[in-house]
Amino acid sequence: DWVGYDGEVVLTEDRTMVFTGDETKNTIDFTFLLKAKDKDVVFKDTKEGMFGIRVADWLSEEHGNGQYLSSSGDTTEANIWGKRAKWVRLESQYEGGKMGIIIMNHPSSVNYPTYWHARGYGLFAANPLGQLAFQEGRGVENPEPLNFTIPAGESAIFKFKMILYEGDLSVDQIESAFEEYR
Repeated sequence: DWVGYDGEVVLTEDRTMVFTGDETKNTIDFTFLLKAKDKDVVFKDTKEGMFGIRVADWLSEEHGNGQYLSSSGDTTEANIWGKRAKWVRLESQYEGGKMGIIIMNHPSSVNYPTYWHARGYGLFAANPLGQLAFQEGRGVENPEPLNFTIPAGESAIFKFKMILYEGDLSVDQIESAFEEYR
């Protein structure tokens, strides 16, 4: 239950997390189904949230040698921050090999493809709800707020896949994994 300032339940969350893996990677599929109760629920436009992680210093751009790459071909946090992409990878050298994290946004999710809040200090986040903040931050002419609303009694879905891997994963392999995820 998500509880408002007045103590009333404003929406319910049905979260599913599916864990899989093999010798070189571990995958977590996240599905968040949010259902508004008796009143409309409005998510005000903000760059500060939805689905994110903090990474170890060795994986960050600032403190380690992490390198971002988006499905659009953008690299570095400065070029990925505030842009839409279906997936983003953060990869680094660690203890003599490569390791990385990929976050994918499922096409059935709200405001797909998501905006990304990638930061060099180690924040790695997908945020479909920060449209205005990201458009303003990127200098988009006539930015538009999303202010996403779930009407009373209705639901919205947010789906992400996180892949943690060792070794090399090419763009073609990531695209193939994304197609399987779709």
